[in-house]
Amino acid sequence: MILVFGATGKTGSEIIKKLLARSASIRVLIRDADKAAYFKEKGIDVVIGDANDIAAVTLALTGVTKVYLVLANSQHQLEQEKLITDCAKKSAVKLLVKQSSLETMIYPNNPIPKAHLESEQYIKSSGLNWVIIRPTFFNQMLLMCAYNIKANDTLIFPMANGCVAATDVRDVAEIAATVLTESGHNNKTYDISGTEFLSFNTIAAIFSKILNRQITYVSQSLSEYRKMLETRLNDEWRINAVCEELNSLSTCSVNYVSRDNIQRILGRPARSVEQFVEDYKEAFVKE
Repeated sequence: MILVFGATGKTGSEIIKKLLARSASIRVLIRDADKAAYFKEKGIDVVIGDANDIAAVTLALTGVTKVYLVLANSQHQLEQEKLITDCAKKSAVKLLVKQSSLETMIYPNNPIPKAHLESEQYIKSSGLNWVIIRPTFFNQMLLMCAYNIKANDTLIFPMANGCVAATDVRDVAEIAATVLTESGHNNKTYDISGTEFLSFNTIAAIFSKILNRQITYVSQSLSEYRKMLETRLNDEWRINAVCEELNSLSTCSVNYVSRDNIQRILGRPARSVEQFVEDYKEAFVKE
């Protein structure tokens, strides 16, 4: 059985889809009991509890052989991931797969990458078999821009002249399902990125081409972006950390090196930003 943490999140929910397609036996640990029915209808075992609760984590790990660990970035993320790692070792888990971040290689002193890196090191020293998956900026973050693209033909994001080699969540999910259900991946780290290093002006041009209308990139100030985050998040640490992350990305001081891991593992190229916009086109079309 595979235990998936973060099953209600963007990547976790996609991983569930890919594992179900492979007829995997799945369990999830979720906090919201109201969401249990959704998983149970799909034949997924559900444990209600929190990643901070050693009793709930221990219960969720009972009979589990493999774990996929992706938690929301928070001030307590490292503490939670250490607890889960310790419990996994006591439960004789055979493989712990952690979703980290490629930013650990580029901005290791920023709060989010720093926590990821320390968690990676803890897992590697635990004695467990492990796999580390490090994606970068997700294509799906562009869905946050859908309102202004539809309403004002503008792609608004606080990236200045920064560039990204964006990763698609669906590619990450396929890789996760692969390493969880196939052999040959133990104790490997997979850096994941798109194949193209793109500015947001270029991304706006991609939107223009596919939507068949002019989309203009507008660089939002971090202060305005912060105000938006404050309406959605009640977590000052996370707001500060996300803003610091985007500030680093927007400087474009270090370019990502596109990796070939998606091609090697999945036997096909990474999904491009162009393919993402095409696939999610309805989210950006004027009503």
